[in-house]
Amino acid sequence: MGTQSNLGWFEWVMVAMPSSIPFVNIYLFNIAQSVIAIFLAGSFLKRDKKLDTAEVIYVRPMSNADYIIGKTWGIMKVFVSLNMIALLIAGFIHLFASASPFALFPYFFYLFTLSIPSLIFVLGLSFVIMSFIRNQAVTFVIMLGFIGVTLSYLGDAEHGTFDFFALTVPNMFSDVLGHTNLFPYLVQRLTFLFLGMGLLTFTIAMVNRLPLHPKKNILLNALGCMILIIGISCGFIYFNRFNHIDNQRKLYSERYKKYNNIDKVHLIDQEIVFSQNDKKISVNSHIKIQNRNHQEVDKIMFYLNPSLQIEKLTRQGEDIPYKRDAQVIIVEHKLRPYESLELDITYNGSIDENICYLDITDEEYYDTQTGSSILRFGKRYAFVQDKFTLLTPECLWYPSTFPPVNPEAPYNIRKNFSNYTLKVIHSNDRTILSQGQPSQSGDTTIFRNKEQLPGISLAIGDYEKKSILVDSVQIELYNFKGHDFYSEVFPNISDTLSGFLQDVKSEYELRKGRKYPYQKFIMAETPISYTGYVRNWKGNSEQTQPEMVFLPEFATTLPSSNFKFAKERIADWGRNDPRGGGMEEIDVEMNVIRDFARRVLLSEETFQEDGNTFVNMFSGEWSGTSKLNKYDLSSMYFNYAGSIYSQNFPIIDIVMNTMLKQEESTQGRHFFRMFNGMGDDQRAAAYLNGKSFEQAVLDNTLSTEVFYEMMKLKGVYLRNYINSRLSSNEFKEFMAEFMKKYQFQEVNFTRLNSEFIRKFHFNLMDFIPNWYTINSTPRFIVKGVDADQVEIGDYTKYIVKFQVYNPTNVEGVISVNVEEGGGMFPGGPRGRRGRAAQMESKPAKNYIIEPQKYKEIRILCDERPSNLTINTNISQNLPSTIMQNFAKVTTTTTDTVTGIFDSNAALFTFNPKEITVDNEDPGFRIIESNQKNKLQSFFKKESEDKYKNLNFWMPPSKWTATIGVNYYGDYINSAVYKKSGSGSNKTEWTTQIQIPGFYEVFVYTSELPMMGWRRRGSEEKKMQYYTVKHDDGEEEISVETGRGRQGWMTLGSFYFSAGEAKITLSDKGSESNQIIFADAVKWVYTNNNK
Repeated sequence: MGTQSNLGWFEWVMVAMPSSIPFVNIYLFNIAQSVIAIFLAGSFLKRDKKLDTAEVIYVRPMSNADYIIGKTWGIMKVFVSLNMIALLIAGFIHLFASASPFALFPYFFYLFTLSIPSLIFVLGLSFVIMSFIRNQAVTFVIMLGFIGVTLSYLGDAEHGTFDFFALTVPNMFSDVLGHTNLFPYLVQRLTFLFLGMGLLTFTIAMVNRLPLHPKKNILLNALGCMILIIGISCGFIYFNRFNHIDNQRKLYSERYKKYNNIDKVHLIDQEIVFSQNDKKISVNSHIKIQNRNHQEVDKIMFYLNPSLQIEKLTRQGEDIPYKRDAQVIIVEHKLRPYESLELDITYNGSIDENICYLDITDEEYYDTQTGSSILRFGKRYAFVQDKFTLLTPECLWYPSTFPPVNPEAPYNIRKNFSNYTLKVIHSNDRTILSQGQPSQSGDTTIFRNKEQLPGISLAIGDYEKKSILVDSVQIELYNFKGHDFYSEVFPNISDTLSGFLQDVKSEYELRKGRKYPYQKFIMAETPISYTGYVRNWKGNSEQTQPEMVFLPEFATTLPSSNFKFAKERIADWGRNDPRGGGMEEIDVEMNVIRDFARRVLLSEETFQEDGNTFVNMFSGEWSGTSKLNKYDLSSMYFNYAGSIYSQNFPIIDIVMNTMLKQEESTQGRHFFRMFNGMGDDQRAAAYLNGKSFEQAVLDNTLSTEVFYEMMKLKGVYLRNYINSRLSSNEFKEFMAEFMKKYQFQEVNFTRLNSEFIRKFHFNLMDFIPNWYTINSTPRFIVKGVDADQVEIGDYTKYIVKFQVYNPTNVEGVISVNVEEGGGMFPGGPRGRRGRAAQMESKPAKNYIIEPQKYKEIRILCDERPSNLTINTNISQNLPSTIMQNFAKVTTTTTDTVTGIFDSNAALFTFNPKEITVDNEDPGFRIIESNQKNKLQSFFKKESEDKYKNLNFWMPPSKWTATIGVNYYGDYINSAVYKKSGSGSNKTEWTTQIQIPGFYEVFVYTSELPMMGWRRRGSEEKKMQYYTVKHDDGEEEISVETGRGRQGWMTLGSFYFSAGEAKITLSDKGSESNQIIFADAVKWVYTNNNK
C-alpha cells in the first residue's frame, strides 16, 4: 500500500503498467506463503503421529493418496483463500486509491501461474524431505535455507531455471502486446508445477502407514517419475532456449569476424518498398553502391538479417549469383575505385532478434532488472506483429554494406551516410513513422529524406498524434490510443508551450554549440519490453535515432514521469518559499515539463538506484550509480550529424563527439569528489598509468563504465591541450563550423587537421599519436597557494598564485578555474553575489606542465577570489581535482604580472625544520587491536578498491581509507577514518628529528563534507584525542574538529631530541557514532632554548 497507492510515496515505475499492482501483490505473498507452507507441510505428519485422533486414519481403509491429497488440498485451500483476499484488497486499492490503470486479467493470471505452482512445489519438496529425514527441525532448516539461496542466488543463475519464485523471469504485461515473455514464462512455471506434483506423488508412497493396495506403491513411484520427467523436460526446454540464443549470437559474431578484413563499399542511395503480412515482411530494395577504396574490390558484401530470405538479386533485371553465410551476403563482382553499381534485392521473412547487440556482454544482455525495481519487463529489440511493428538499423531489416557492429574491434566501425527513400504499403489505418517527410500515394506512405542518414527506422502502431511547431522544427508526440495520461496534468500551458519549448531548445543548443539539424522531431511510445544499450563506440542507444526517440510505454521507467506528483511537489515548494507569493499554475506546469525534458532527453547520464526496492526500504540503505542515458538527444546533434574517420585512430570520432558534447567542467562535479572514493574516472586514470588508450580500445576486460570515463578524460584532455594554445571559444567555433560544413558526411581526420593547420597554424598530428599511444601519466604537486590584493589605478583587483611541480617524465595539462565574488562551497562564505558569482565563473585556463619542471602560475581576478579549482586531468593525482578556499585576502602586492613562469625547487625540497608525515607515508601506521575480522578479510575481493566512499551516515568500525579534496596530501589527498570506539584502535605518525629543539606540532583535520546535511548531534563539539611523545614524557591533547575546523590545528610546542618522534591518535571520541579522521601531522621547528 505504501509503494503503490496514493496513500504513500511511490515510484512511477511501480504503478504505471496495469499489471504492476497485481504482480507486486502476488510477488510478496508468494514469498510469505512459501515460508508459512514449509511449517505447515513439515509439521502435519509429525503432528498426526502425536495425536491419538489420527490413529483412526492410519488404521481405516483409506488410501495413502486420499490421505496426502486431502492434506495438500486442505493447505492449498487456505492459501488460495488468502491469495484471493489479498488480491481483492489490492484490486480495491488499484481501483480507488492508485494512479495505476486497471486490468482484471493479470490478477487471475498471476494467481494461477505464479502463486499456485510455487505453492505446490514447496509443499511437494517439504513433504518428501520430511518423509525421508523424519526430522521436523532439520526439514525446516533445509527448506528455509533453500528459500534463502533461491532469493539471493538462484534467481540469477542460468536465467532463472532453478528459481521456483520466478523472480528474474520477465513477467509483465504490455498494454499493447500482452505478456512480454509468455511462452518461456509458462514453460518455466510448468517446470515447478510438474516437479511439485511429482514430489507429492512420491510422498504418497513414502507415508509411514500400511498402504490399502501394496502394489500401488510401484505404480505411484512410476507415475511420480513420469511427472518429474515432464517437469525436468520443461526445465530443459526453458534452459535450452537460452543455449540456442547463445549459439546463434556466437555464430553471427564469428561471421562478422570472418569477413571483417574484406574491403567494404559505400551505400550511396537506397529505395525501400516495404509491406507486412502478420509477422512476415516483404521488401524490395533498390540500392546504389560505390567503391571508395583506393584499390579494386573483387567482391561486394551486404549484411541482412539472417531470417530474411532473398528471393532474387538482380542488376538491370538480370540475376546475379551470390553466396549467403548467415547475415553476410557475398556478391562476386569486381568494382574499380570510385566505380558505382545499382542492384535490386527482393527478400521476405521474419526478424531474428539474436543478431542484435552482439557486442554486449552476456551478463548485460540477459540482465532483466531495471534499476531497483522488482518488475521484470523483458527485452525485445524488434517487433513485427499485427498490432505493432518496430525496426531499427540494429536488426538489419534492410541491406547495408557496413556491419552495424564489430565484435572483434568495436571501435573500428564506420558510419555510412546514405540517401534513403522508404515506401510502406499498408491496408489498415495504423500510423506509420519513419525519418523524412511523409506523403501519401494510394495505399502507400512515402518517406523522402533531404539529409543523408547513417540509417533509418520504421514504427507502425495504433497511435494518437500531438504536434507543435517550435523554431521551424515540427515536434510530434505519438502515444498509443488510450495512453494519454499526461494531458490532464497540463491544462494551462497550451498557449505558451511553443515559446517555452523554444527557450528550452535554445538554451540547450547554446550549451552544446550546435543547432538541431533536422526539420522534425518525433517522440513515439513503444511497448515496455523494447530496449537498447548505450554503447561507448556508438555514443547512443537504439532508442534514439535521427529525428526520432522511442520512449517506453506509459513512460514507465523514465525519471520525473509521475507528472501529477511532480506538479504537487513543485507547487508545495512554491507555497513554502520564504519569499512568499507561491507559483502560478502555468509556471508549475512549465517547471514539470522542464524537469522531465532535462532529466530524460537533455542529460547524458541518469541516476539509477541499485538493489531491490523493498530490501532498500526495509534496510533504510539506498545506493545507486550514474548510468548513460538511453534517451539523450545529444546524439542527434553530434553522432548522427556527421563522422570523422581515421584508420590509424579509429576511436577519434566518438572521442571528439564525447568531448564536444561535454560542457565545461563545473565546480559542482568536483564538489562531490570531496567525499567520494575511487570512482570510474579514477579507475580510468589509474589504468592509463601503465597502459595506453590504444590498448584500452582493444581491451575487452575493461568495463563499459570505466572506458566511458576514460573517453571523457581523453576527450577533455585533448580539448584542454588545444585550449592551452587557443581560446576555448576559438576551438568550439571551429569545430561547429567544420561539422556544419561536412554535415551528414564522413570526413577524414586528415582533412580536419589540414583545415585546423590552415586556420591556427597548429598541427594536431604533433600531439594525437602520443595522446593515443602513451602508457604513463604525470603527477602534480601543488604548493604555495595564496591570493594577494593589488591596486591598479582606481581599481582593486586580486592575484591568485601557486607553484606546481611535475616530477615525472611525462608532460601533462592542468586546468585552473578561479571562482570570484564570495562563492558557495565548499565551506566558503557567500559573498555579495552568492550563486550568481558561481554561475558566472570564467572558463578554465589550461597550462602545459613539462616533465621535471617547476612552474609558478599567476592569475588576475576582477573580484575577490573565493575558490581555486585545479583539475589535473589525466594524472596520478587522487582525486584529480585540487581545491583551495580563500576565506579572506589580507596581503597586498604591487606585482601585477600574470601567466606561467619557471620556478625553483625551494618549496618542494625537504626541510628538516618543517617535517610532515601524511597517512600515505611510510611513517604512518594503523594499530588495530580488534582481530575479529579475519573471516571478512578472507572473503575480501582482490580487486576491491583501497579507497572507499566516505559513509558519514554509517561510518565503518575499522580504519578505512578515503580520498577527497579536503584531505592533505602531495598528490594523493587521502585520510583514514572510522566510527569512534573505546580507544583501543589507533593510528601513529613517526618521524626522525634531525635538529633537536622545540617544535610546534600540528595535526591536519578535515571538516565533514556536506555539513549542511547534518548528522544527528553534529552541532555539538567533536573532540579527537592525540598523544604526543616528547622529551618530557607523553601528553594527551584533545582537538576540536567538525564544522569550521578545516586545516592545520596546533597541539602545542614540545621539546624533541634528535631521534624518533611519535604522535598517536586514539579512536576514542567525545560522542558515540562520531567520525574520527586521521590524516597528516607536522613538526615545525621554533627554537633550541630549552
